[in-house]
Amino acid sequence: MLRPLDAHAPYGIGSYRLLGTLGSGGMGTVHLALPEDGGPGDLVALKTVRRDLELQPDFRLRFRREARAAGAVRSPYVSALVAADPDADRPWLATEYVVGPPLDEAVSRAGALPVPVVRELGADLARGLAAVHGARLVHRDLKPANVVLGAGGPRLIDFGIAQAYDATALTATGIMVGSPGFMSPEHVAGDRSVTAASDVFCLGAVLCYAATGQGPFHDDELAAVVHRIAQGRPDLSRVPGELRELIAACLHPEPAERPTTTRLVRELDPAAAHARPGVAPAPRTAPFPWPAGVARLIGEYEVTVGRALVAPPAPRHAPGPAADLPPSGPPAPGPPATAPPAPPSPSVRKGRRLRLAAAAGSVVVAGVVTAVLITTLGDEGTGGGGSGAAGSAAPTGGAAPGVFVSSDMSDFGADAMDRSHLSADWSPWTASFESDGTPRGCLLIDTTLVCRLHRDGGGIALEARDAGDGGLRWRHPADGPASAGGGTAEPGLDGTYAYVPSDEDGVTVLRLEDGEPVDTVGAERGWAPVKVRAHEGRVFVAYRASGDPDGALVRAFSATGDRRQLWRRSVDGADPRSLEIAGDSVHLRGGDRTLGLAAANGRTLAEAPERCEPLGQGAGHLSCPSGVREGGTLRKVTGGHRGERPLALSRTGVLLSGKEGGAPDGAEAELIARDLPTGRKLWSQPWSGTGTVRVAGDRLIVAEAEGVSTPGLADGAGLFPTTFSGWSQSGDGPTSTLVHGGAVFVTFEDGTVVSTYAP
Repeated sequence: MLRPLDAHAPYGIGSYRLLGTLGSGGMGTVHLALPEDGGPGDLVALKTVRRDLELQPDFRLRFRREARAAGAVRSPYVSALVAADPDADRPWLATEYVVGPPLDEAVSRAGALPVPVVRELGADLARGLAAVHGARLVHRDLKPANVVLGAGGPRLIDFGIAQAYDATALTATGIMVGSPGFMSPEHVAGDRSVTAASDVFCLGAVLCYAATGQGPFHDDELAAVVHRIAQGRPDLSRVPGELRELIAACLHPEPAERPTTTRLVRELDPAAAHARPGVAPAPRTAPFPWPAGVARLIGEYEVTVGRALVAPPAPRHAPGPAADLPPSGPPAPGPPATAPPAPPSPSVRKGRRLRLAAAAGSVVVAGVVTAVLITTLGDEGTGGGGSGAAGSAAPTGGAAPGVFVSSDMSDFGADAMDRSHLSADWSPWTASFESDGTPRGCLLIDTTLVCRLHRDGGGIALEARDAGDGGLRWRHPADGPASAGGGTAEPGLDGTYAYVPSDEDGVTVLRLEDGEPVDTVGAERGWAPVKVRAHEGRVFVAYRASGDPDGALVRAFSATGDRRQLWRRSVDGADPRSLEIAGDSVHLRGGDRTLGLAAANGRTLAEAPERCEPLGQGAGHLSCPSGVREGGTLRKVTGGHRGERPLALSRTGVLLSGKEGGAPDGAEAELIARDLPTGRKLWSQPWSGTGTVRVAGDRLIVAEAEGVSTPGLADGAGLFPTTFSGWSQSGDGPTSTLVHGGAVFVTFEDGTVVSTYAP
C-alpha cells in the first residue's frame, strides 16, 4: 500500500513528480510517480537503486539489462516500461502502475481464490509469460508478490532478474537467483540453465498458492524448502481436484516435461481452446471476475491513489545529505530536464487536479479521483484549504495517536480492521523473542509491541519489539531471562508505562518507549507485590504477606503525576494472584467466592458465591461456573450451558463460547455464538477448539494452530484458517492475538511472533 514520502525523498526524478512510496527491496526504492501535467492514466512505478549499489559496475550493468528487458515486452498482461535512464547519476526506470494489491497480499487478506478465478488468473499469467518468452527473455522471479491484481485483471511486474536467452549470467555458479518457495529446480541447482520452462514451474507454484493460500514447497526452514524443490516433492493435497493435474504438470522436475504457455492458456481458458491458432484472444470488456474480498482490496488501493493524486505537491527539501536526486530525463528525444520543476502555486494545483480528473477516462481510478476531488474542492471553497483526509498522500500513513490495544481485549472495536489506522512503516514479519518464556498479555502502543514472557520454572520477563518490522527495542531484565519481578510476580501495562513488581523495591515503573526505569512506587515492609493491573489512570497492586498467610493487600495509585496512593484495602481469604479488572471494578477470588471492589475507592460493591474470571478487557463481564455475571454488580446476566466455555463478548452483546469435542459421543468441537441477555443460540460452527477468539467490529478474529480466519460475527461463516509464512506449530495454537489497522499480531508458546494481514 502507498506510504508517504520520507523526509529525504526528492520532489521529482527526471520529469516525474513523486506522490508516495510503494515499497523498498534489495535493489532500491519504488515510488508512485506522475509526469508533470499527466493524468491518472500516466501513473508509473518509478524504481531507483540504492546509493551504495549505483557505483558498482556489475550492478549498473544489471540495471541497464533490466531496463532493456522490460522495454522489449509489450503485452496487456505485463506492466510495460514507460521510461528509463540507466546511465543517470542514480539510475531509474518507470513502468506502468497497476492499481491493486499484489497476489500475496490479496490471498493473505481475502483468502484463497475460487477455482474459476484461479483458471482465469493462470490463463492471463501464461499469456504474459508467452509475451516475455517471445521477446527472448525469462522472467526468473515469478512469485505472488510480482503479480498485481488490478480491476482489469492480473499483470506481471518486476523484471529485476530477467535474463536474455543469449546473455551471460552475472551471478556466480552455485548462487540461487529467485524467491524461496517459488523457484524451479534449475534455480536451486544454480549450475543449470534457467529457461522458459523454469517460468512455467514458478507459475505452477503461484497457482497453487492462489488456490490454497500456501505454496507447494512451504516449510519454515529454507533448507527444507530447497530440498523439497530439488527432490521434486510438492504438496498438492490442498489443491482443488480440477486444478491439481495441471499444476502438477507445471511442477514436473524435468523442464522438458512441463507444459508450454500455449498449452496452459488452452487448458485454463475454454474459449482459447476453440480459437484458431495464431489468432489473439479478444480483449476482455467486462471487469475481471475477482471475488468480493479482492474487489474490496482493489477499491482500497483506488481510494489511496485517488487521494494521492489530488493532494498538493510536497514542498521541495533543501539540498543536503540524501536529499534531492540529481535529475535525469527519460530516454526520449530532446535534452533531459536540468532540475525538478518548482512546486506549482495553489491556483495551478487546483487547475491541475481538475485536469487530472478530466483525463482519467482510461483507468479505473478515475472515478475515485473524481469523488475525492469533489470533497477536496469543497473544502477549498469553504476555506478548509484542502488539508483534510482527502488531501493525504497515503491514508495508511502513521499510527493513529494514542494507539493502545491489549491482547486481553474481548472486542478490538469497529475500527480494528481499518487499514488507515496502521503505521506506514508496517509490513508482514516474523520474529522470535530473545527472552525465555511463553508470551502472554501483549500490548500494542503506537509502534511498540510489548509482551510478558512467562517461564515454566517461574519468573516473568518483558520484551518490546518494533511493531513495524519485529526488531528488538528493549527487554527487562536486560541481561537475560531472569524474572522481571519476584518469583512469578506479574507486571502490568498501560499506554505509557510497564509496572514491574519487585520484592525489594515495590513496583518499578518502566517507560514503554525505551524500557528505562523512571520511578518506583508501592514498597511496603512485610509485603511483596504479586500482581499489577493498570486501568484508566489508576494502578492496582496486589500483595501477599512475607509469611504467606491467607489474604491479600490491594493498593491503588495514580498513574500520573506524583503516583500517590489513592486507597488501601486488606481482603481476608483472597488470592492476590487473582487480581483483575472488569468494567470499573477490581475483582479478587478466594475460596468459593468472588469479590468486587470499586476502582475509585476500594469499597465492596458486590460478592458472588463462586469463582469468576473476566471475559476480557473492556467486556465488563465475568465468566462463572453458573453463567455470565455483570462486572459491577456481579448480577447473573445469563445462565451457563453445559460443556461451553465462554471465550469473548462483543460490544453488541454476542457471547462466543467454545465447546470441546470427543467423548462421550464423538462430536466435533464447536464455536458457538449466543445472545447474551437471552442465552439464545445464534449459530455454531465446527472449529479446532484451540487458540484465541476475539471480536473486531462485525467480524471475529479466530487464531488457531492451523492459521487465522475472520468469520462474520452475524453467522460465523468463513471459519477457514489461512496459514502464513512463519506460522508456528508449537503448543495448542496462539497464546495471544492483537488486531490493529487490519493487521494481526500473534504469539506462540515457543516464543514465535507473527504479524501479517488479517485474511
